[in-house]
Amino acid sequence: MKKIYIIIAIGLMVHLSWAQSSRYAGSFLELGIGARALGMGGAQVALSNDATGFYWNPAGLAFLPNIQAATMYARLFNTLETQSYGSIAIPIFGGATVSLAWMRLAVDDIPVYNYEDNQAINAYQRIHGLAEPLTGEPGSFFSSADDAYIISFAKYVPWNLDLGWQYFEIPIDVGFGFNLKMIRQKLFENTGSGVGLDAGMIVRIGLNEIFSDPHYGDLAFGINVQDFANTQISWNTDSRHKDRIARNFKYGFSYIQPLSALNSQFTFSFDLNSRYTGSINLGMEYLYNSRFAVRFGTNAGFVTAGAGIYLWKFHLDYAFQSHDLGNSHRVSLQFGL
Repeated sequence: MKKIYIIIAIGLMVHLSWAQSSRYAGSFLELGIGARALGMGGAQVALSNDATGFYWNPAGLAFLPNIQAATMYARLFNTLETQSYGSIAIPIFGGATVSLAWMRLAVDDIPVYNYEDNQAINAYQRIHGLAEPLTGEPGSFFSSADDAYIISFAKYVPWNLDLGWQYFEIPIDVGFGFNLKMIRQKLFENTGSGVGLDAGMIVRIGLNEIFSDPHYGDLAFGINVQDFANTQISWNTDSRHKDRIARNFKYGFSYIQPLSALNSQFTFSFDLNSRYTGSINLGMEYLYNSRFAVRFGTNAGFVTAGAGIYLWKFHLDYAFQSHDLGNSHRVSLQFGL
């Protein structure tokens, strides 16, 4: 009889990729960061403008007026996994901004069972309950962790659209951004690593300038090409397995409408993703007195909601997100000088 080691980790399917020819490779990078953005359904490709911009659209970093730092910690999918990140963005000279960030998704205390069996059992049978249930105490435990380290650069470029001498010029704000991300994944006794690139652009137009009316707000369009070189993750297995993170195009727009009579503003945002079969993200935010915010959205059909409070230089945000694997709650903190 042959000894077989069975690893029980249902939640690992969220970020393991081998089962379907790398389709879900690097999927831990798709969970999103920042409670403000997640409360708005993750529709941020044209709205990105803070220290989380490296994730949603690196071009958004170009619009930062000062140094910002952000962090978040959460337990996801009925506390099965832990998610955390930290970032700092620093405007430098000439309208440029640099950012450093770290993201992690981890699963701890995954049991390993040792047992004797004459029959080969594959992962599909085990996951779907088609094999004998495991009994007794596990022989040992291990952890799984996925990490990403991101270096970002963004540049702000003001531009005036000349409509001809009979008309006028429209001021347009343009941001460009790039990410260099280093990925490291660890599962049981094996590790995988790779390097990826992202690039994005945001164009913002003040409708109040076009119509000479302060009651109009800002309209923005954004695009973010994630993993545009099809990021490859190389594992140190005997077969030297390689995963490929497929390129993703994120398109979107946002509109911020000031509500002067209510001392507030309303924001609407829309994103469209090309990866897999495509998905739509929608988000809304009502911000009162630049202090209190409520948010709603949908992320690929899942409902999201959130709230935020801004005090002095701190932004404290909360987000709720429904999911088939279990609803999640996230709290994030942002600080700006």
